[in-house]
Amino acid sequence: MTDQSPPPSDGEGIEVSELSEVFKQDFLNYAMSVIVSRALPDVRDGLKPVHRRIIYGMDNGGYHSDKPYMKSARIIGDVMGKYHPHGNLAIYDAMVRLAQDFKMRHPLIDGQGNFGSPDGDAPAADRYTEARMTRLAHFLIEDIDKSTVDFKPNYDGKEREPVVLPSRFPNILVNGSAGIAVGMATNMPPHNLTEVIDACLILLDRPEASLDDIMEVLPGPDFPTQGVILGRSGIRKAYVTGRGSIMMSGVAEIETGKRGKNHIIITELPYDVNKALLIEKIADYVTTVSKAKPGDQKVAQYAVFGGISDIRDESNQESVRVVIDLKADAEPAVVLNALKRFTDFQTTFPYNATCLNSRGKPAEMGLMTILTEFLAFRRDCVLKRSIHELDVARGRQLRQIALYLALDRVDQVVALIRASNNDEDAAAKLMALEFTIDDELSQLLLEADPDATLSGTMRLTLAQAKAILDVSLKQLSRMGRDKISDELRTLAGKIRELLPIINDRVVRDNVVRNEFIEIREKFGNKRVTRIESVEADEIDDESLIERRDIVVTLTNSGYVKRTELSAYRAQRRGGKGKTGMDTKDDDFVTSTIVCTTRTPLLAFTARGHAYKIKAHRLPEANANAKGRPIVNVIELKDGDTVQSLVALPEDRTALEDMSLLFVTDFGDIRRNKATDFSDLNRRGKGAMKLENEDGSTSGRLVTVLPAGEKDDVLLATALGQAIRFPVSDMRVMQSNSSTGVRGIAFKDKAGADRVVSATVLPHSEASVIERNAYLAKGTIFMKEGELKDEAGQSTAPASVTVTPANDPERPDRVKVSLNVDRMVELANEERFLLTVTANGFGKRVSSHEYRVTGRGGSGISAGVFNDTTGDLVACFPVDEADGLVLVTDGGQAIRTNVNDVSVYGRDTRGMRVFSLPEGHKVTGVARISDDTGEEEAAPLTTSNQGTEQ
Repeated sequence: MTDQSPPPSDGEGIEVSELSEVFKQDFLNYAMSVIVSRALPDVRDGLKPVHRRIIYGMDNGGYHSDKPYMKSARIIGDVMGKYHPHGNLAIYDAMVRLAQDFKMRHPLIDGQGNFGSPDGDAPAADRYTEARMTRLAHFLIEDIDKSTVDFKPNYDGKEREPVVLPSRFPNILVNGSAGIAVGMATNMPPHNLTEVIDACLILLDRPEASLDDIMEVLPGPDFPTQGVILGRSGIRKAYVTGRGSIMMSGVAEIETGKRGKNHIIITELPYDVNKALLIEKIADYVTTVSKAKPGDQKVAQYAVFGGISDIRDESNQESVRVVIDLKADAEPAVVLNALKRFTDFQTTFPYNATCLNSRGKPAEMGLMTILTEFLAFRRDCVLKRSIHELDVARGRQLRQIALYLALDRVDQVVALIRASNNDEDAAAKLMALEFTIDDELSQLLLEADPDATLSGTMRLTLAQAKAILDVSLKQLSRMGRDKISDELRTLAGKIRELLPIINDRVVRDNVVRNEFIEIREKFGNKRVTRIESVEADEIDDESLIERRDIVVTLTNSGYVKRTELSAYRAQRRGGKGKTGMDTKDDDFVTSTIVCTTRTPLLAFTARGHAYKIKAHRLPEANANAKGRPIVNVIELKDGDTVQSLVALPEDRTALEDMSLLFVTDFGDIRRNKATDFSDLNRRGKGAMKLENEDGSTSGRLVTVLPAGEKDDVLLATALGQAIRFPVSDMRVMQSNSSTGVRGIAFKDKAGADRVVSATVLPHSEASVIERNAYLAKGTIFMKEGELKDEAGQSTAPASVTVTPANDPERPDRVKVSLNVDRMVELANEERFLLTVTANGFGKRVSSHEYRVTGRGGSGISAGVFNDTTGDLVACFPVDEADGLVLVTDGGQAIRTNVNDVSVYGRDTRGMRVFSLPEGHKVTGVARISDDTGEEEAAPLTTSNQGTEQ
């Protein structure tokens, strides 16, 4: 039960209260004062008190759009002295905002002079600037003298000011508002006037219209700074609840200037973004990246800003133009994405539609509530205006009727007035007269009010008598009845027009509609902010990279680069090629990869560490440049060097069922899950332990290959050994420390041999007989005994047909024919392996010539290798339509076609494919795919061994 006893007293008339209760009540009073009287706009006119007082003060002062500009200081003085007893700077700041076309969609004040800029420049002092109302501002205050809104005393009671302005358009939506009260705030964006009026018209005609119906004509905010709104879900949520987050973005174009240099041109900015601060922020990122040490993780996410070489502000008063120059190796789309992620080039507008409703109470309002409140307000304004005009017209009508009647008996009226002692006596005598209503007056009265009852005579009211007395006798005697009749007829028409507006809501709504249309036709314009359906999810840099075919090269000294594949020209067999890289005398290319700019790369170091690199982040250079040190790309430990680059499939799901095969030059091989290395951070991870406990080496990493369970792996050595065995012969290892199991046993026990190449092939179950028959185009001849086992049973596979050879000289020979179905199967399994030697010899060999054996053997010979051919450099599968890129230890890149290389038997030397400069050796070979799928250049590591010879 609430205590109703009076507050305690000290007995001397002083009330005693709890301090906490006093604070609570006083703070509540203060908070409500700030909310209602200062910070929140009214939903009806969209203005906060200071803005309302400025507009009303300018209207009262006559500072209209058709009048000369007036000093801002004069305007501020009027407003401060009469209505707003606060600091002049606060009034001036509010006035400046009403004049800024980059804040207001339709400014309400026409300013002359410096009223600030989007760069945050302060306006000139009020003694220097001038202002007047805009044409649109008149429609905020029109009819204010017709009892449309309530008035209240000003702060000192000497003046009266409007509680709200009779705005003819929803200014709260058109120009928005921002303010911070106590415990609440408002932040409403501007909208397009035409769209807002169209929304009002829909709701006026169809009160049952839904938000979806409204959003068809009013899809979202329309900012004066243009820009783009990303996604519609944020807009809809804001319109439903009154709160939301709307993602905004600027507009930029990527241009290619002279010498192929790229530029990002910013032409539009999000609403309320300070251009100067944005440029400063970008410059800070560029400086931070340029001063950062290699591998500094704190600035790693901003590294893309290192691709910016210069920033220039070329904006003028009419448009925004910020030019960002990019370095040659920078990806414009990635830099632009970084601008969106780390700067206000893309930002959010925190929508908060908290404003005062028609009852003066703060509330969060959805769009439908705002429109409904405003329409009710406009109907009320039209009704009050019509009632006021009707009262004025009827008052004027009564006056004119009195004059009409007085003129009918003018001599009597004049004599009566002259004979009266005073005005009161004259008025009484006039009211005592009985006037006859003639036919003309009767018709005029019925025109004004068809329901009026006329008795043929009438007496004057006190107001009518005073109206006659207000006219001098001279004027009265000179008045003409025709003029009075015309005015009465005009007044009758006005009254007839006003009565339906007052009595019929449909007619009243039609007046509101016509006023909306008038505003739209006079001030409406096109939307300037685009709304894109795409939501503003964070965009991955990779999705922005243009897919281009590139060649990635790494030198022994650690210089890496990417070059457009088109920079290498095709060369016929035996040609000299095109200079690919300027290297130092003691440097040479160790890795060559043909891939795309979107290809993820794995870098494996001499110490067995793995790093992940995006190909597009490698420095771009032309064909004869050596690139940049790879330490600028990945964080290498002191003394460590990159030994191998491996390209992975771009589709992560393709790795789910695949393994990675690690091959060392000591002949060891290890199998891991591909996903173990597909997601590495910038610090990388240990991939293989290549040192024994005593510090001795356990091999050097040759390559890492993705492979499936049903694949075979083929290892080839420098001295020409080759072995092929199933991937399934190796178990998947969980450890990253071991070197795996024995893949091939070297015949050369002196330790001169090493593994130089490894590749993956489709697994083949073909028998020796099937392989030989296939390689012989389907038919071979054998001794009959070779097709039987020790028990005399046939060992011929079911896929062959054995018939007599009919050779009189060798009666023991038989003809072995492979059936067509098996020929087709083997053709589908067949791959042609290209072998290339250090001295430029090469050949293509059918993969069926490399039989599948067990892991760990010495394998078979891959050909004839001697001083003329040089050691084997690469062995990998190619297609007939493929191209080839070879790189020499002298930095020369040569491109040719696979179909220029003939098919030979496995145990042959092959042909001279390339004419090398004296002293040069081939160190790397890459396949250029001619596939018609998405990847125009298949990623393939072809050689990781460079030998300085």
